[in-house]
Amino acid sequence: RRVVNLYLGCEFLSLVGPGTGNAAAFMVLDLPENLDFIGLGLKKDMPVTLAGGGLQADGVLTVDCRQARPWQGREPAALRWTREGLSWTNVTALGQAIGRWGVKDGWGDTRAGYLEQLRAAFLGWESGSLEGAVKGLLGYGPGLTPGGDDLLLGLLAATGGGADYQPYLEGFRGAIATNLGRTNEISAFFLRWALAEDYHEYLQEVVYAVINGMPALVNTAARNLLGLGATSGTDIARGIYLGFSWVFPGAPQEG
Repeated sequence: RRVVNLYLGCEFLSLVGPGTGNAAAFMVLDLPENLDFIGLGLKKDMPVTLAGGGLQADGVLTVDCRQARPWQGREPAALRWTREGLSWTNVTALGQAIGRWGVKDGWGDTRAGYLEQLRAAFLGWESGSLEGAVKGLLGYGPGLTPGGDDLLLGLLAATGGGADYQPYLEGFRGAIATNLGRTNEISAFFLRWALAEDYHEYLQEVVYAVINGMPALVNTAARNLLGLGATSGTDIARGIYLGFSWVFPGAPQEG
């Protein structure tokens, strides 16, 4: 395992190896390729302390944090967009990348009705359907972070910077925030970070590439994201794709 999640009260800190990207709640360690955290001796429920500029895990692992470099990520302004300035070619490239490299047979279309309700809310057709749709997706699906949560996280990232979506974002964010009890603690933690516009590096780079890049850059960014977790990268990418594609009338709703 190249990722270990540490529970710190109501917060989490993740120790990750190289190749997993950056995030505000990640501590990226320079682990050799042939070694993982289990190989180092880390175990579930092992006590961890943070003190004196270092992290210690029950005498098994000591991390000197004094030279750590905080990851800044993209400025929020770089992730702002309008329908007029958005390239459908880039959105199409993302959809094609999901179809080519994404995980097949994921959590499926059993929640397609809730996605349609979200789309109707974001396009101003039926705003009253928004909270019910969020409830139908939160906590749905297997995994450490359920597929419905991952899709909502991707939607937050894409819609959050969209000028067309601004009238509906308060209701969307509020529906997620008030229903986080429907999912597990670690998934709720990452959704709270997303509500504060703090995202994983690979997710941020996909959004940035669609807004500011070319199809080749979209493909490169998408491949990194799609490799995240077992199915999380695919579900997040699908949420991003939907958030961008909804502003194009008649656009395919599948990535």
